[in-house]
Amino acid sequence: MQFRNDTLFTFFALKRSGHHAVMVWLAYHFQLPIFVLNNIKPYTDPFLTSGFNNNWGKDSDWLVYVEDVEQIRNLHKHCLMLSIQDFNITSLADGRDFIWERQRTIGESLKIYNILILRDPFNMLVSRWYKPGLVPKLIDDAQILDMWEIYAEEYLGINNSIQSKIPVNYNLWFSSIDYRKQLSAQFGLTFTDAGLNVVPKTAGGSGSSFDKTSYDGKGNQMKVLERWKICQHEKRFHDAFRERHKLANLYRKIFPHDAELESFMQMIGI
Repeated sequence: MQFRNDTLFTFFALKRSGHHAVMVWLAYHFQLPIFVLNNIKPYTDPFLTSGFNNNWGKDSDWLVYVEDVEQIRNLHKHCLMLSIQDFNITSLADGRDFIWERQRTIGESLKIYNILILRDPFNMLVSRWYKPGLVPKLIDDAQILDMWEIYAEEYLGINNSIQSKIPVNYNLWFSSIDYRKQLSAQFGLTFTDAGLNVVPKTAGGSGSSFDKTSYDGKGNQMKVLERWKICQHEKRFHDAFRERHKLANLYRKIFPHDAELESFMQMIGI
């Protein structure tokens, strides 16, 4: 069998979960160029539904941009990354391959990794509120947090809709070099943190919800674990999490203890 891709990574994440940062960090473990199909739609041709066909921006200096989709499709790739965002992963339980006509569309892959990335719900929700271009009042907080609970149960193995997955804790990835070393080893890679401080432009060049790309080159200095504090006194923020006992229980099982967040949760009774 001929392999078009040496390594295929498929990332499942909710938007504003830090998955682009993890993807860039992981990409720097490989020789360039890295090929990226962002925000693909399951059960369709990934090359035709990708938010952008190859990289985080045409002016990225570490990825090669190719205008012709079919040219990208047929290239042999050392590393191909797919990302699937805000997808209800419970629908994967039907057994269908979420990559439509895999052999024809992306080709066979020698190594395949399915990665679920989870960020804590408090910072994730606030980052969605502040994402450039979105109107916060149009965001359905309850729907987003319901989906977060689904992803958290998948992370813990309570559900197993994604086969052979590697769960990645974004909070730990951001804060712990030992955790990043552990992840590199899981993928059989020689550890490097070369991509840690790169802030990907993402589609439209927005970068971080709060800092845009101003922290490019020093990404580990961003306050990504403290975004929630901006809204900690807002009624909407309290209302979003009030009565979310299941969410609080899942959060406590997955993320390191945070005294300030614990105090907030106890204050609103969860």
